[in-house]
Amino acid sequence: MKKEKYNVCVVGVGAVGEEMLRILYQRKFPIGELKVLARRERDIVIDGRKYSVKEISPQAFEGIDIALFAGTEGEKGAAVTYAKEAIARGAIVIDNGADFRMDPNVP
Repeated sequence: MKKEKYNVCVVGVGAVGEEMLRILYQRKFPIGELKVLARRERDIVIDGRKYSVKEISPQAFEGIDIALFAGTEGEKGAAVTYAKEAIARGAIVIDNGADFRMDPNVP
């Protein structure tokens, strides 16, 4: 999946989600569209940059190429609740949580 720019989604805005956003910016990752998702909508500021956080839903993953999961949004965990939805819509999912860490079927 080589593209000039990727539509990226970061799920969760705790310490790990904030660090993911910092690294994407610091490393100049080629982002077309960036979505930040969490349980509730709000604006956050990280290192002087304002991000509009949207409420997570299955539809929020439409058009996303890469979904980075760093949150606990959902009934069990963000990835358990929403990763399959993101994959079904064509996203590559990278989960930093423990939801699937020991699952032998997950690379």
